[in-house]
Amino acid sequence: MPNLNLLPRALSLLLCVISYNLAADDMAKTIKLAAEDNWAPYAESSGSGLSHSLINSAFSRVGIEVDSIVVPYARAVVMAKKGIVDGVFNLIKEKSTQDQFIFGKQALFSATASFYQNNHSPLNVRSKWKLPQNTKVGIIDGYEYGDELSDLPNIRLIKLSNHNQLINLLLLNRIDTAIMYDLVAEQYIEQMRVSSEISSTFINHTGQVYLAFSKKNPEAKHLAELLDTGLTALKNDGSYQQIMTSSIQTAHHSNGKLKP
Repeated sequence: MPNLNLLPRALSLLLCVISYNLAADDMAKTIKLAAEDNWAPYAESSGSGLSHSLINSAFSRVGIEVDSIVVPYARAVVMAKKGIVDGVFNLIKEKSTQDQFIFGKQALFSATASFYQNNHSPLNVRSKWKLPQNTKVGIIDGYEYGDELSDLPNIRLIKLSNHNQLINLLLLNRIDTAIMYDLVAEQYIEQMRVSSEISSTFINHTGQVYLAFSKKNPEAKHLAELLDTGLTALKNDGSYQQIMTSSIQTAHHSNGKLKP
């Protein structure tokens, strides 16, 4: 005859198991990501932008809710490396990053970066390989600028924290040139009303922009696969192109420099 005294204990254990499974299932449906705060129109300090729209929409197609924290880019990368968050927005896949994170098969989009000059002190060269000796090149600390940057002769990198600093130092001739992603640069140049003084010269590179996942998360590969599935769904029903077009028009930059 069964021991009825054990029944309450057994029921309690069963409820604990059910509660644990439900909690685990809920956790699996939310992903925590670090988004940068200074790369408009892709990712803005308000927690909006093209990347937010693509990532949120793609994960919603596979039943996952996105919880994003907005921080400076360099901090976002460190948070993902340490496993504090599940992934980091807008990381360029290149030699310096490809072994540090888990990537899906699909990039969010590609973005082109160019060298920018003060029109009153033009560079007078047509290629990054022809820059004169000791050229001071401004970049954003922590950003990726392509595999060739470290191979460029004659340059000295000046690392800054945001685009306003880059443009201001360029205006003051404290740096000779700055590398900026074109769609981002156009927005900041217009905001600062210096479009007659600052212009692009030649291309630095075109990078593939990803949501990169932390290697500290054992589910990283699965999350990357789910993102790929969501992006494919967006592309198949036309939502991807709608998001791309809408975001560019919202930023008043429908110039074709952002490529899917």
